[in-house]
Amino acid sequence: MKKLWYKANPSFLAKMKTDVEKEYPDLRVFEKDNTIFIAGTFPLVYEGETVDRYEIELRLPPDFPDSIPTVRETGGRIPRKDDRHVSANGDACPIVPEEWLLRPDCDSVVSFLNGPVRNFLLGHSLVEEGQPWPFGERPHGPDGLFQAYGEMLGANDHSVIWKYLDCLSRERIKGHWDCPCGSGKRLRNCHLAKLRALREQVPARVAKQALMRITQLMTKM
Repeated sequence: MKKLWYKANPSFLAKMKTDVEKEYPDLRVFEKDNTIFIAGTFPLVYEGETVDRYEIELRLPPDFPDSIPTVRETGGRIPRKDDRHVSANGDACPIVPEEWLLRPDCDSVVSFLNGPVRNFLLGHSLVEEGQPWPFGERPHGPDGLFQAYGEMLGANDHSVIWKYLDCLSRERIKGHWDCPCGSGKRLRNCHLAKLRALREQVPARVAKQALMRITQLMTKM
């Protein structure tokens, strides 16, 4: 049986706990039911002053850092609505996961707290005051995912984006495949160089996750 990531990497967990609790003294890192949680009060700091606070909980997935933490606002301030980017079960959507997984610091929980979590909560504080969402809000659900992946892949058509992700999800990209751009040409005679360049940015595991997430969301519609 494969060890849980944090049992296989006790020094990584110890450092993560130290880093998180040093940066955010009101958050605690703990294990419960074979899962690592980070929970407590998250301060929104601007120019050295705390301007708001949220009660939050992060749950680290079994395959962390290959998947992002699950985020919840536990104080009851944020409605569980699509336009607030919170699902009916309370899970928040602070960022398209694959956008985070492509970052070089994707294994840093502190960076995740400083970036997606902070921006997500700051956006909600501003919305509560009647201001617009400040960070170029994406549509919720599959449309938002296609938009994010389209930007990564340089495509707009959903079917083309799907085909690019399907190619990138394979361990090897082969020149005799039909090109995902829809030209009808073999990949070797069309966008093979582009796909190989994309592979440097989008590993197969990330492309697979993207396809799975899009499929799951579209089957729920």
